[in-house]
Amino acid sequence: MTSKSAAEVARDIRVSAARWTIRANGGYLAQACGSAEIFASLYCNVLDLGPSKGPMQPPKFVSVPNKSRQEINGELWLGEGPDLLVLSPAHYGTAQYCALVSIGRLDESALVSESSDGGLLELIAAEHSPGVVVSAGSLATALGVSVGRAMARRLQKKAGDIWVFLSDGELQEGATWESLQLASAESLTNLKVIVDINGMQVDGPMKEIMPIEPIGDKFAAFGWQVFEVDGNDVDAITAACKKAQSSDKPVAILCRTKPWTGFTFLKKRWDDKKLHFIRLTESEREGLEKEIAAK
Repeated sequence: MTSKSAAEVARDIRVSAARWTIRANGGYLAQACGSAEIFASLYCNVLDLGPSKGPMQPPKFVSVPNKSRQEINGELWLGEGPDLLVLSPAHYGTAQYCALVSIGRLDESALVSESSDGGLLELIAAEHSPGVVVSAGSLATALGVSVGRAMARRLQKKAGDIWVFLSDGELQEGATWESLQLASAESLTNLKVIVDINGMQVDGPMKEIMPIEPIGDKFAAFGWQVFEVDGNDVDAITAACKKAQSSDKPVAILCRTKPWTGFTFLKKRWDDKKLHFIRLTESEREGLEKEIAAK
């Protein structure tokens, strides 16, 4: 954990992600803004990760981790447990990197120096990216891997929980529900899922593309304990996570978030259904720079 408060970490995530978006003239800013309190709550109040073993300034990319090259993989920055955070939606990589910077596991300069070609901080994160356990650009992949790892941990009698960060768009994937079903059948009490329900996916609003509600009822029908909270409320998220740690079922914490939180122009983007990936207009860039300076 970190000496910073969750509110401070959430603020840092938004500011760093906004600077990234300005510098690159593109990024997944809304995802970082909406999920900032989720990452902050986990890192500040919930997870027991152990010290980071990743370098503050990551090396350049050489190859993906393999049998002959294990020295750099994203899990290094998460320590050796007992808990583990698995990021499933790879386009939330920016939010994860910014969180690692805020809590002191990654140097701030890496957000600039290692987010270009040849760097490890890829826009679509992969298993060599800091804080990323498994490449999951194909949504729902990471949950299946996490179910397997939770089963292995139980066999090995290892303490700690595996926390999987999901996006609501992944609930449109059939593989997600297969994994949830298996976790329930195996009574994986060491598996926790926390979902960013922001109501959007790449093609537009979820309710217009493929409605998935009622999400809570569906998780419960699959045998999971469910908590639904305001995903931009640190206290509510933290309280639900603490309850989850003593559950006798796998637990899903459904976080209803506002992806426009933090910066004025994002709400208009939401209203215009153009919020998934941000490329700034000149006026948006100027306004964003002013808001960053005021935070």
